[in-house]
Amino acid sequence: MKNRKSEIKPSAEFEHALAQCTPEDFDGHTEFYRLTPEQRLEWLCQAATFVYEFKGKANPAVRNGPRQRE
Repeated sequence: MKNRKSEIKPSAEFEHALAQCTPEDFDGHTEFYRLTPEQRLEWLCQAATFVYEFKGKANPAVRNGPRQRE
């Protein structure tokens, strides 16, 4: 089995951006209500694209199909 830590290495740009973040950046808020209708549609489009591209990639059971009971 491969060492997963060696498979993904964050870029220096990502690490720099992450270092600038505060805990409040990760508290789950979106302030969706403040967005314009156009911004809301853009946000929803990006969220849908993310789900479409990454759904199941973190869970090998989903990717390989459900297990069959014996």
